[in-house]
Amino acid sequence: MSDELPYIENEEGEFAVPCQIKIAEDCAQLGEFCETKEDARDWVEDECWICSGEGYFCVECNNQVLRNIGNLQTKKMN
Repeated sequence: MSDELPYIENEEGEFAVPCQIKIAEDCAQLGEFCETKEDARDWVEDECWICSGEGYFCVECNNQVLRNIGNLQTKKMN
C-alpha cells in the first residue's frame, strides 16, 4: 500500500507524506521527512493524520472539514 501513496522526496533522499487536501489555514502541508517511505507513513499515522485511501490529511485539515460540516448542518436547520 505505501508505494501507492504520494510522497515528497527531499535532496537527502528522505520521504514525507503531503497533506492531501490542504484546506486549513494552519495546514501542516507535509509530514516529517524520514529515511524510508514506510517510516514517513508511520509518522503520519502516529500523528493521527486521517487516511483517505488515496493519501493522508493532517489533523488541522480534518478539523476544518468538521467545522465545514457543522456549518452546513447549522444552515440546514435555519
